[in-house]
Amino acid sequence: MGGRLIQSTRNTVSRAAGALLLAVITGLLSPSALADFESGLAAFKAGDHGNAFAEFQEPAAAGHPNSQFYTGLAYQKGWGVIAKLERAVVWYKRAAEQGHAKAQHNLGLLYLHGRGTQQDVDRARTWLTRAARQGDGRSAHALGLIHYRGQGVPRDFEKAREWWLSGVERGELHSAYNLGILHRRGQGVSMDIPQSLKWWRYAAERGLPVAQNALGAAYMNAEGVPLDLVEAWAWFILAVEGGLKIAISNSELVKSRMTESQVTESAIRLENLRDRTKQWKARPKNKTNVKRSRL
Repeated sequence: MGGRLIQSTRNTVSRAAGALLLAVITGLLSPSALADFESGLAAFKAGDHGNAFAEFQEPAAAGHPNSQFYTGLAYQKGWGVIAKLERAVVWYKRAAEQGHAKAQHNLGLLYLHGRGTQQDVDRARTWLTRAARQGDGRSAHALGLIHYRGQGVPRDFEKAREWWLSGVERGELHSAYNLGILHRRGQGVSMDIPQSLKWWRYAAERGLPVAQNALGAAYMNAEGVPLDLVEAWAWFILAVEGGLKIAISNSELVKSRMTESQVTESAIRLENLRDRTKQWKARPKNKTNVKRSRL
């Protein structure tokens, strides 16, 4: 309990220090440079990446971390400029050194996978840890994967679990799904199917397709829950609507086993689940534009 409190205090201090640094830097920028950033951000949101990139250049060169981050993102994605990962690394690093959490996260992933720079897992962990301490759930999730897979470190399921618990606290649903995997496989914890289902349900009800598919499979196979083809089909359909292709064949398989009365009931059950997930989606959540990995 005490260790967790200390970590929370450090996170608060880190966020406060980063916010202060950004405020100081912003205050040193000329009004025209700040206006360029605002214009660039408006163009970026409108999908006009060419003008956005041009507008970001003056404030980025003047040391504005948000502009530096978006410049790095443009070079990484090829938005408004020819993609050059080496330039993305340069601009992400400038923003990251000023405490920009998203830049720290993206820079960490580039180091982790050796994209635009030589692979360096130690540097990746350093930047991802800095971002996670500022509350970035994606970075906590990535650190969990590093320990789970043993990328540059000994494989450690318990450390993976710790980081994924941290990710869940920061709104990262993929971490919740992976916690379910740990309990399902008995990795770093005792095998516990009900606990696995608890984590999958947590993520499924909040709209994560892969968790919805896993929960559907549990009901289809009576694994940790009573056999319920209607419930299974409803979760599979939600996963399909979320873009998970494997759930299509799963839903078709379940439907082929259902009676006419179950098919009728399934439509009602599906609407109930849709309403439940919509309630969660309507709440504030972490927004990301980076694809996350699962186990």
